[in-house]
Amino acid sequence: MGKNKRRKSYYIQSAKRQKRKDSCLGPDMMGFLCMCNGHERECVQESYNILNEFANELYGKEEWQAQNTPKEASSGNKDSNEGEQEKSTDTKEKDSESEEEDLDIDAAIKADVSELQKDGDKKERCRRRFQQVECAAKNCIFINTTLENPLELAMKIMDSILETQKQRTKKLLRMIPVQKTCKAFQKDIEGALETLAKSYFEKESKTYCIVSKIRNNSLIKREDLTQSLITVLQGANSDNAPDLKTPDVVVNVDVIKNVCCLSILPGYFTPYCKYNLVGIANKNKEQEKEQEKNGTDKVKEPEPKDAAGSEEVVKDETSESKSQESSEKDAKPEGDEMKEA
Repeated sequence: MGKNKRRKSYYIQSAKRQKRKDSCLGPDMMGFLCMCNGHERECVQESYNILNEFANELYGKEEWQAQNTPKEASSGNKDSNEGEQEKSTDTKEKDSESEEEDLDIDAAIKADVSELQKDGDKKERCRRRFQQVECAAKNCIFINTTLENPLELAMKIMDSILETQKQRTKKLLRMIPVQKTCKAFQKDIEGALETLAKSYFEKESKTYCIVSKIRNNSLIKREDLTQSLITVLQGANSDNAPDLKTPDVVVNVDVIKNVCCLSILPGYFTPYCKYNLVGIANKNKEQEKEQEKNGTDKVKEPEPKDAAGSEEVVKDETSESKSQESSEKDAKPEGDEMKEA
């Protein structure tokens, strides 16, 4: 037994690997894909701040700390009851041996399933509302969430920025809500989009546009992917029509290494400026600049009258110059006659 026993370092490394898997982007996740131009650490901090602020307004404060306090309080009672439980376990073991023989296989399986479900519930309780996840792409940050609808929170943030016209972030540029993730294979992407399309296109037909971005993946071709997604959207509702300029909905597809992030986004181009938080805050400033330019052009419209007046002045000048030239020509022959004399 001693020879076959593994070292302690093996178990430590296996635990670290499991943590890495849990902290990496994978299928069946929801969250927010945040874009920045360098300064990723500051971008993470800004995204946490703005998400927690508006999530507390919509859903209330996070209950993660409240769930941990009763466990800590109950730890003292568990220690006091351990001695009594040890005594009772000795007597129960004898009875349990006879009872376990009578249990059916189905009952044992159900008991195992219920235990696994309890362990899963405990893990979900320990999860934070927003947690950063590694996505293996530069200037891209994925924040996993336990919310059922991340699109609602993203639209709340953008609507407030539109109303106040105040820039809330500096390093965080775009925030795209991700409604579903899957493996980066064409069949898996089609299946994931079918489930999303049912909730959006079954009742009403809408115009759509497909926006795709592929990072660190050379297996998927954009043209083949877009054609397959168009067939999926037309299958959800035959009255759907593509529109590249002013679509009702944009199907956003972000492929990052071996994972695909899918989302159906309303108001992508207008009024949300491709879900760019900085662009939304500066939207009115750009409109004011355009209006000022148009206003200056309108003020300069009566210039043709001045131009006509200037043309008249030019004509007078040209007529005067011609008269001077003619007088000079008349004067030249007199000079020639004097020379002949």
